[in-house]
Amino acid sequence: MEINVRRIAELASLDISEADIPRFERDMEEIAAMVSELPHIDGNGYAQTPMELRSDTVEEIKYSREELMRNAPEVVNGCFAVPRTVEY
Repeated sequence: MEINVRRIAELASLDISEADIPRFERDMEEIAAMVSELPHIDGNGYAQTPMELRSDTVEEIKYSREELMRNAPEVVNGCFAVPRTVEY
């Protein structure tokens, strides 16, 4: 299977150097080959049991809020403050 890394990079707005393209093509072709070798599973014969969820309960509080906030570069109203990632 031939994979056009230049086209994929263009569609994904990725900046990939010309020197890296052959390596990415080889890697992606290897991944596609591995996936094509996976056995087909139609789902028949498997028990359709619902997924069991774990309970989210706090078993032990190890650190106080103040201790955790000491690691924050900036705290606003008792919460971690992070730089804005999307400009309006």
